[in-house]
Amino acid sequence: MPRCLRNWSKSGGRNNNGRITTRHIGGGHKQHYRLVDFKRNKDGIPAVVERLEYDPNRSANIALVLYKDGERRYILAPKGLKAGDQIQSGVDAAIKAGNTLPMRNIPVGSTVHNVEMKPGKGGQLARSAGAYVQIVARDGSYVTLRLRSGEMRKVPVDCRATLGEVGNAEHMLRVLGKAGAARWRGVRPTVRGTAMNPVDHPHGGGEGKNFGKHPVTPWGVQTKGKKTAATSVLISSSYVAVAKNN
Repeated sequence: MPRCLRNWSKSGGRNNNGRITTRHIGGGHKQHYRLVDFKRNKDGIPAVVERLEYDPNRSANIALVLYKDGERRYILAPKGLKAGDQIQSGVDAAIKAGNTLPMRNIPVGSTVHNVEMKPGKGGQLARSAGAYVQIVARDGSYVTLRLRSGEMRKVPVDCRATLGEVGNAEHMLRVLGKAGAARWRGVRPTVRGTAMNPVDHPHGGGEGKNFGKHPVTPWGVQTKGKKTAATSVLISSSYVAVAKNN
């Protein structure tokens, strides 16, 4: 098996005790996991894009690149990248889509993706299809990023980012066409609470469709309009300068 691929088995949304921890997951086609290089740390070694590939594990397409020293790696395919293009990483890389540099070397106003939150950890922000982040300011040891949600976030200037935006933005326009297409992807049906029995859901039972109470989750937690994200998730290890717009 190529070094860029790994076998992996699915959990079906279950934990080590066999209990469902994430609903609506199960089945689907068997897949190989593609080892994508989010660190882009082969500095100073140019690489040529051999081909673009579909990745069943993410919404973005990936590109197989061949480095001058003979090593092959997968990277996220930015918009406009095509076979035969040359890319590079490091402080001396040119300012063009697909190249990765520390954000201290990227001009303010640039659009980037695969952004690190801690130097050397690998890209964590803006990795899905069509995603991007804009560098809006650089002040001392931090740069300020504007996320697509409107949130302003500060990260160290030594964090790396890849220029351009992630390709395959039309992914969101794809129509699956039938229930079976979702099952191929390992997505199981979502049953409405009002269609269940009272023992299975707080909305269950009754003679009609109106359940006559505030919407809640299957576990009775208020939903639809109430913020549910934990504070520890909203405020991460990097600084949030301005919260996203609601």
